[in-house]
Amino acid sequence: MPITAIIYAYRKPGLSLEDFKKHYEAHVDLVKKLAGDSFPSSHKRSYIARTIVTTPPDDATTRNALTPATVLSGQQSDFDFDAYAELTFPDQAAFGAFHARVTAADAAAQIAADEGKFLDRSRLGIAMVGDVLETNA
Repeated sequence: MPITAIIYAYRKPGLSLEDFKKHYEAHVDLVKKLAGDSFPSSHKRSYIARTIVTTPPDDATTRNALTPATVLSGQQSDFDFDAYAELTFPDQAAFGAFHARVTAADAAAQIAADEGKFLDRSRLGIAMVGDVLETNA
């Protein structure tokens, strides 16, 4: 049974949206190199649609005052993260192998050092996904 982990990533304060995305994509390459054959079968990243403005909207958050999300329902504070990622593994054993590789001391140090360049690590959120139900056309 496939195993999925999700990540909510927040860009480092002062970092542009473009630089965040550029560095996140390079970061995935680093993790892929460190994980080797235990890299997830899929690592999908979705970036929040943001607009650069000169005047903050009424419901702007402090960290995204001039880069509000394109919110269709909800409030800016609901979308303060900048990227959402899904990592999918064929099974629990595959996830375990990946986790062991990326949390080994040397790999973990490299990952943390790189994340410090573009992520607000104090807000980084990672969780396992439970049941997944899908409806198609």
